[in-house]
Amino acid sequence: MTLITGVLTDEYVALMSDRRVTTRVGTRIVSQEDTDVKAIALGGQFLMGFTGLARIADLRVEAWASSVLRDVKPEDYFEVLGRRIEEVFVREGQAGKIPHAFLAVGYASLRAGDPVNPLSITISNSFDSRGRFSTAVPVSPHFSLSFERLENRRQLVVPAGYPIHDTARRALAHRIRVVVKGSPGNPALTVGPLLMALRDTSRRSGGSVGTAALFASMPRCALPDYSIAAGEVDYRRQVASVFLPDEAQNAGDGVTYMPALINQQMQVFGMKVHPRLLSPEEIRARAADKGYRY
Repeated sequence: MTLITGVLTDEYVALMSDRRVTTRVGTRIVSQEDTDVKAIALGGQFLMGFTGLARIADLRVEAWASSVLRDVKPEDYFEVLGRRIEEVFVREGQAGKIPHAFLAVGYASLRAGDPVNPLSITISNSFDSRGRFSTAVPVSPHFSLSFERLENRRQLVVPAGYPIHDTARRALAHRIRVVVKGSPGNPALTVGPLLMALRDTSRRSGGSVGTAALFASMPRCALPDYSIAAGEVDYRRQVASVFLPDEAQNAGDGVTYMPALINQQMQVFGMKVHPRLLSPEEIRARAADKGYRY
């Protein structure tokens, strides 16, 4: 099960997910591959990840979501997704069996005329009493929506998917608090803490969570933005997405990726826009402040 972790602040939102796809026959794992880009830039105002089912009618979930949301008004995206994913689970005989969630972080108002605020929106069949995704509760046959606003907090971390260990969760919250306090407008600084939590979870997951990751961020000053920056990225002003290979430690070790783009202007998914990956040797050299080859 993928781990999706969202971060909310006043100035930006960010999302990190691993790329692991696990194929099972019954309870037996037959393959595990780090192949999927489980992130969607949605409607120019949200970043969304997903965990649970990796394929729907042989389509990757981002491709399925793109087909579902074609011609749907942005204000109706989440209600339509919730209704359609429930229909899929019923049709496939999975209702009440497999926990699944879409986790989105972005900026919106919950009622017409209200101010636009940072919030997370989760669509799931597995909520705890606080409205957070949880694998420790019975899976419902029905999907519902849960909202959580930043309100008067400086930052908020919202995970979904494979559970983060309590120690790693506390460490992540502390590290995010430190980087947001030190540099409130720079989402790239959240990459290191999010990677540490992801890889701690991967070690404890028995292979369910991968160590390679996709990180995406969206600054408030850019909204609405229907594009993803490529090449030299200004994380403070541009919507960005980077793939972080196994040995990456921070955003500088990544390679620019374009996740799924779903909005009324265009629909694209899974496009790589950087000519190559950094090798493990180059990443280690960069970490040692020795530069890297071009």
